[in-house]
Amino acid sequence: MPKKHASFLANPDLQLILFGGKGGNGKTTSAAATALYLAKLWQTKKILVVSTDPAPSLSDAYGVKIGDRFTRIQGINNLWAREFNAEKLLKVWREKYDEIMKKLAERGTIFDREDIDRFFSLSLPGMDEVMAIREIARILKEEKYDLVIIDTAPTGHTLRLLTLPDLMADWIRVFDLMQEKHRYLERHYTGRYRKDECDEFLKSQSNDMKRVKALLTNGTSTEFVPVTIPEPLCVEETERFIETLNEQKIPVRRIVINRAIREGNCPFCLARRKDREKNLKEIEKKFAKEYQLVKVPTFPYEIQGIKDLKEFAKILFGKPYQFKPVQAVKIKAKISPVAPGKLPDFLKKGRELILFGGKGGVGKTSLSVAASLWIARRNPKKKILCFSTDPAHSLSDSFGQSIGDEVTQISIPAPKGRGLASSGKNLYGLEIDAPKLLEEWKEEYRSAIEDIYKGFVGGSISVAYDKEVLDEMFELSPPGLDELMALKEIIHFMEEQEFDFYVLDSAATGHLIRFLELPGILREWLKAILQLLLKYRGVMRLSRLGEKIVELSRDVRQIRSILINPEKSEFICVTVPEAMVVAQTERLLANIKKLEITCNHLIVNMIIP
Repeated sequence: MPKKHASFLANPDLQLILFGGKGGNGKTTSAAATALYLAKLWQTKKILVVSTDPAPSLSDAYGVKIGDRFTRIQGINNLWAREFNAEKLLKVWREKYDEIMKKLAERGTIFDREDIDRFFSLSLPGMDEVMAIREIARILKEEKYDLVIIDTAPTGHTLRLLTLPDLMADWIRVFDLMQEKHRYLERHYTGRYRKDECDEFLKSQSNDMKRVKALLTNGTSTEFVPVTIPEPLCVEETERFIETLNEQKIPVRRIVINRAIREGNCPFCLARRKDREKNLKEIEKKFAKEYQLVKVPTFPYEIQGIKDLKEFAKILFGKPYQFKPVQAVKIKAKISPVAPGKLPDFLKKGRELILFGGKGGVGKTSLSVAASLWIARRNPKKKILCFSTDPAHSLSDSFGQSIGDEVTQISIPAPKGRGLASSGKNLYGLEIDAPKLLEEWKEEYRSAIEDIYKGFVGGSISVAYDKEVLDEMFELSPPGLDELMALKEIIHFMEEQEFDFYVLDSAATGHLIRFLELPGILREWLKAILQLLLKYRGVMRLSRLGEKIVELSRDVRQIRSILINPEKSEFICVTVPEAMVVAQTERLLANIKKLEITCNHLIVNMIIP
């Protein structure tokens, strides 16, 4: 266990700080506030705070427009901020390296330039984390900043980001294998080999990933700070998160416990305080021996803008918080109470699927579970499945029983109110295990790919290299493939008509949008693959693989038709009445509309009575 430093993150040797955890716990606020504090503490150091979340909130936190550019925070000469834009980063990457990548693919596969150009023109699902880790590598390599602070995406996708240096090393190895075919042929025909720009590219990329990997695991220069709140679901997820960080040897010394103290003597405050005290004792029991717990109170106002962030930072760095009396504000305008909303009976309306989505921490899982229970009770003869596609599942924590990657019957408590009927046996839960499904998918396609090379015309060294490259590529798991596995699982259940109704607890905003975009992106990929199979049908035996691709294409078309059919599915947006969340909710709804997915309901959660 790395030695704790006396003061929170005030270690002058730090070069990289990462804030992470469950969505809505205060990662962005903690990262933005820490950057402000350290910029003042170390005025000779250049500090950069970046967001790797596909739905970033740094601009909202600082109250300034940042975007995907190095933006100096006004009034602070040594602090810059940036929100990574994966699409823009990918475009820049392609402009710089497309020709080299195409040359490697042309040298190392059977495909010609026309085939390669077609595939390079397609969108790439799951590139958020890839582009983020590459850009972090570039920033660290240039050494323009003395300290980089990262505001990460919610837990599941952050864990994937942290494993990317190893995955990228594997991809570089495969491209090197493609280049090895070229090296062999050149030596065979000319008797010698001279390194070219492809070799230099592979070497530089390999060194970049090694540099990131070494820094992530460096106990002197790096620290990962999990941020949590004293609520059971968050505590459970934080425990699993830290276990994984420790397995990957990423140094964790402190945990930020946000909203740890609540003042006030109203009935609501007293009830909440009792829960928090119980949960804080659980946090101390689990973590206090190994980690410094940095407790931050619930502020009586939203933390937004430089002034508020500086106050938040003072608490993070040890200043005792004094609750100041809040001055009474006279409300001049007449405020009418908002009538409570009501979700419809989706089954009676003919729906098959509802999706709950929104920013992390707004209560998507709780609402998915509550809606599933309600629908199951009211429709005792219908089978309901509540499932999760978030890499960091919380359904088990919310239902209070173990679920996992097998369809599990949920124990429904006896109803207390009227109008609810239930057999208690019609609700099921599932936390989709994407890596496991991916392995099954690989096994399904592996024998079909073997057939391709058994039927290949000829047996040259070129073919042997091609097969080795394809075998290696097939073993890798490109980011974004977990969303594909989730889509396939949904389609399987719907085709088999195992359930009458589905409730989806989705990942947080940025990755939810990527999930919903996936059918359209995959449709273009599958069309290109089918064209390729037709082109090479005279060279390779492609019938089994072709059947698999046609089957997958049909599945993708089906899920897309369900998602955009207002008679079949509906998206339910969840938000809370806080400025930063409202801003992100507005952006999410604009994307949902662009994707032609129906959204008729907005749930405003966590309204204080």
